[in-house]
Amino acid sequence: MTKQEKLLHQLFQTVRMISKGLNAILEPYGLYSSEWAIITTLKESGPLTQGALSNYLSIEPPAVSRSLVKLEKKGFITRIVGADKREKMVSLSEEALAQYSQWLEVSRQHRHAVLADLPDEKQAELELWLKSIYQSAQKYVKPH
Repeated sequence: MTKQEKLLHQLFQTVRMISKGLNAILEPYGLYSSEWAIITTLKESGPLTQGALSNYLSIEPPAVSRSLVKLEKKGFITRIVGADKREKMVSLSEEALAQYSQWLEVSRQHRHAVLADLPDEKQAELELWLKSIYQSAQKYVKPH
């Protein structure tokens, strides 16, 4: 394996492990990390279309659709027909908003534990490097 292959392999493994840990701490609340990503996006941005969620999260539309169906069954989102009748606006339900602060706290505890050994200046540096890698990777993605 080349150095670059090892680096990207480590990046994939790290992201998977973070996701598994987040899944473990969200499990008692009936959530998965993929659903949490949608919930936090909707909390920060307000109602969005499914397409906008997919684009923002860089997740394939079918995967977003599956997560939205699950979140709707759990009562955590609502879908309302928007200005364009073909697409519905997705928003958080009252139930999700009521539980959000609890979910946020456990996710913050997880994030803090994952990054505990990385000083703030190294975290800032890592963020810049990850943004650079992300921008380079975008060149190879076809728009939806």
